[in-house]
Amino acid sequence: MNARKDLVSGQNITLAHHDLHVMIIPAQMPPDLALDTSAFLLNDKEKVSSDNDFVFFNQPSRLDQGVELDCGNHKLTLHLDRVGPQIHKIVFTSTIFQGNLKGLAFKDVKKITVLVKDFLSGIELISFALDTSAFSETALIFAELYRHQGNWKFRAIGAGFVGGLEPLARHYGVDVGEGESAAPAVPPVPSEPPPRPINLSKVTLEKKGQSISLDKKPQGQLGKIHVNLNWNAVPVKSPGFFSRAKGGIDLDLGCLFELQDGSIGGIQALGDSFGNFHRLPYIELDQDDRSGASIAGENLAINGDYWHLFRRVLVFAFIYEGIPNWSHADAVITIKNSGQADIEVRLDSHRNDQMMCAIAMLENIDNQVVITKLVDYFNGHQPMDVAYGWGLNYKPGSK
Repeated sequence: MNARKDLVSGQNITLAHHDLHVMIIPAQMPPDLALDTSAFLLNDKEKVSSDNDFVFFNQPSRLDQGVELDCGNHKLTLHLDRVGPQIHKIVFTSTIFQGNLKGLAFKDVKKITVLVKDFLSGIELISFALDTSAFSETALIFAELYRHQGNWKFRAIGAGFVGGLEPLARHYGVDVGEGESAAPAVPPVPSEPPPRPINLSKVTLEKKGQSISLDKKPQGQLGKIHVNLNWNAVPVKSPGFFSRAKGGIDLDLGCLFELQDGSIGGIQALGDSFGNFHRLPYIELDQDDRSGASIAGENLAINGDYWHLFRRVLVFAFIYEGIPNWSHADAVITIKNSGQADIEVRLDSHRNDQMMCAIAMLENIDNQVVITKLVDYFNGHQPMDVAYGWGLNYKPGSK
């Protein structure tokens, strides 16, 4: 059994294991300090080749390259045999969310320990303890993996970086938009940190409860908020010559809405409740894709110019026909708004014994659209309604 290697800043070591956990362990965490761990997959020019090579809280996995982030536990899982030859280096960083606004820095953490373990056995391979008590920075590059003569090597770094996550991302070539660095000089102090917007070509909400907000626009005119549902309608295998079951899955998109005046309702193909984009309820379902064969899938359009009238919108999908098989359907919704990053929510954490999935909640918070991943499964409309306190009554319907 290999003994653990304790490193100091600047030391490196060749890795004999290619399936790893890299864990970031802070010595202390003040109550208002939120630590974000990230990884940058760099090419031979020390830059990301695309924004997909930035692994962070809104894009916590690059599974095709064997990198996955567990944000809550500050843990990265690495399968180095999957990393493509275009990736020459993986840099690991931590940043303090809104550290400059809150007057917090890594000196408040006192010490960071980086622990590298073998993925299968859990054996500790490398430890790197860094005293941060004198670090006034809010960003930290703590280690890197790099290729050398056909091997992967781990280097302990422990270097502070001036600025927060956005300057650090720009340094490595990520195209970011406005975020925490563009906050007003005297910001309000919320009871909880607000959702953290960062502009990439696509943002994936990976974890249940994770939120992001659409950027506000001049005069509050958001235009069309486009919600698209797509899925794989091809059955896992033929149902058989004598089977009565149909081959495909008819997956329907819909939503519940609640307005500021307390009015409630629903939009769905079942019952022909397709809504209207230009008048109340300012939501419209454009089609009912019975087969899933349509490239465009199913689409909801929310008139964002009237978002001030809304309190919340619950986006859901349900299987109208076919055997419940969410895992094979591989369904995903994509929320689009002009000039902003697409927001993607996959229907994961599958419950193949349930016909319905509450996918995402869109809430009006200070006239801003805040989107939260739900992915809760139910056996029908009524249980979902009760779970989210809507108050509609349901009866059997058809389409």
